[in-house]
Amino acid sequence: MSKSIILLVPIRTVSEANMTGEHWTKKHRRHKLQKQAVKDEFIKISEKINTPCEVNLTRIAPRNLDYDNLCSSQKTIFDALCDCIIPGLKAGRADGEGKIKAHYFQEKGRPKEYAVKIEIIFSLQ
Repeated sequence: MSKSIILLVPIRTVSEANMTGEHWTKKHRRHKLQKQAVKDEFIKISEKINTPCEVNLTRIAPRNLDYDNLCSSQKTIFDALCDCIIPGLKAGRADGEGKIKAHYFQEKGRPKEYAVKIEIIFSLQ
């Protein structure tokens, strides 16, 4: 038997692959805000997430990205979520365990509407 939890993180994501000329401080600030937004929403979950699990990340924005750029835009979000699900590892290492599988989607939002919908699907043990 499996359970699904849905979180809505009100954050804007951009394709990291297309931001090569960006100053490192701007990128660092954006990643820090994204990580904190994910942690703030994850804290609201009262139950433990069992692994292995699957995560559906849905980018909501007025304009769609191609699939490669979509995955790139969700990297920091996914890393932060994995760190919340499997705590205690070095930052960015929790997704290397192979216990969390990600699927990437996108939905067209209204003008100036930006968010990431996170659906975590796990089995009850």
